Amino acid sequence: PSLIPEWKKMFSKETLLTDISAGVTVGCIAVPLSLAIAVASGVPAEVGLVTAVVSGVAGGMLGGTTLAVTGPAAAISLLVVGAVTEHGLEALPFITLGCGALQLASGVTRLGVAAKLVPVSVIAGFTTGVGIMILSGQAPKALGITAPAGMNPIETATFLGEHIMSINPASAALAAGTAGAMIFLPKLHPKMPSALLAVGGATVATHSLGLDVSLIGTIPHGLSAFQFGVPIMPPLKDIPSLTSTIFLIYALTSAESLLSCAALEKMKKTSYKHSPDQELIGQGLANMGAAMFMGMPVTSVIARSSLNVKLNAQTRFPAIFQAGFVFSGVVFFSQTISSIPMPALSGMLIVTGISMLNPTEFKHCYAVEKMDTIPFLTTIAGMMNYGLAEGIGIGCITAGCLIYDYGQLHAHEIQLPIKTSDVQYKLMDDQTLATAAATNAEVVTTAWRLKGPINFRNMLEIDDLALRIKECNTIRESIVLDMRGISSVEFTGVEELANRLVEIADDKGTTIQMWNCSDNLQNALLQCDPNQRILANCHQSTAELAPYTFPLEEEEKFERMKTPMWSDSVHFDPSAVIPTTAVDKTTSSKP
Repeated sequence: PSLIPEWKKMFSKETLLTDISAGVTVGCIAVPLSLAIAVASGVPAEVGLVTAVVSGVAGGMLGGTTLAVTGPAAAISLLVVGAVTEHGLEALPFITLGCGALQLASGVTRLGVAAKLVPVSVIAGFTTGVGIMILSGQAPKALGITAPAGMNPIETATFLGEHIMSINPASAALAAGTAGAMIFLPKLHPKMPSALLAVGGATVATHSLGLDVSLIGTIPHGLSAFQFGVPIMPPLKDIPSLTSTIFLIYALTSAESLLSCAALEKMKKTSYKHSPDQELIGQGLANMGAAMFMGMPVTSVIARSSLNVKLNAQTRFPAIFQAGFVFSGVVFFSQTISSIPMPALSGMLIVTGISMLNPTEFKHCYAVEKMDTIPFLTTIAGMMNYGLAEGIGIGCITAGCLIYDYGQLHAHEIQLPIKTSDVQYKLMDDQTLATAAATNAEVVTTAWRLKGPINFRNMLEIDDLALRIKECNTIRESIVLDMRGISSVEFTGVEELANRLVEIADDKGTTIQMWNCSDNLQNALLQCDPNQRILANCHQSTAELAPYTFPLEEEEKFERMKTPMWSDSVHFDPSAVIPTTAVDKTTSSKP
């Protein structure tokens, strides 16, 4: 879809005031959160702010979702820490640029679905693992204790137990107060900028009471914070290790962005249809833009984006305005920002880490397949013991081993007759029948019979099916899928299929019908189709809905014929009037 109408809507008089209000509120969250994520990522505080400004504009203008907000994300912060630790801060812009280039290439070549090959159970494990590691990394800082680098959560807990008498009471009080304010202030009013008020209150308390705690410290003043430059090419000997780092960050930032935008699309529909490929283009340009200002990798951030929706934002303007708000903070209030106490940022990150411990994605995976607990837990264990990349790899391998059904998903096109000159079917409305009778023409609709497993290994096949359905010109009232041949289901695959079908149905102005759905498939749809766009028309047998069936005796015929014509089949509903000539013709044509 063209973005030009989207840009024109940004300055509509009807929505401008609401969008400005949403942009200010989101900006109030973005300033302290970007600071905190930068600190957690092991980079200077101003890097987080500059990245939020540049990526916020690029992602907001060019992304594939109207109400998404782009910026530094807590889930990616530990990847950045690892990259900076291994390659140095000077290599970060090159890593960000490489990540953006890969995202741009994926979007332009329509390979956005490839970023979804990581199972949702592994992503949920990664999110939880990052939450645990953020908590263990920030707990010593919140308590005013200097801890050795590189400790895992168990070692950190042991270290804190041994040095409990070294706690700085002022630091602990500021962190606890900030965390408490962030948790309870939204309960008073959901639109309250709790992060800004919490950090602002902690800053006032620090300086008015003269508390002895560490501060952010001096950051570049005004426009000097925005240092434009082309990332430096690293030495050739470092390219192999940098490449693996870039691919890891590319895969996780892309998956995080696409999951966030899919969730956002379910929260609120907009006139612009969510496009995964355009989203990767927007995120790619946002990362490349951030790299040109020595920035860090970014994603479409679900927390700020969902707040944008709750604030009734209507266009892309709030995403741009919040970036302007952060820009104003950098240019005009750098001295105030430099006086923010570090324990307050630790308190913010602790709340963020807690919110990541129970990801919604895992609940959905567990409801569909209890065995998804294993890759979820192995991802977390691998991250704790070996590292982020190793944990994700272990989780993916575990998930792959648990997929006992390694078959490929096949989709056969079927021409279903609605009305012919000899046979009339009861379920068509009178106007359709009258039109067909007047022209004495055969009216057909295209349906698809699916055979095989629906899981994350078949993402490319699901994408191919979606494209075939989208380009089909013989779909009438409904998109019809016969699901009798589905052998097994997994949440990642079913969610992708459901999301793509809903997008196509909205585009074509039709409904979605699934026939011969198993209990497992209906349970999976219940998890990934909260608005019941598909589930409302999901039937366990074709007898509930259709005047024609898909008999098992036709199985071999389906394998031999690319496009079987069901107008030639004898297997219609008994209530349909089938001429003897048609029966004889079909019977005689059987092998």
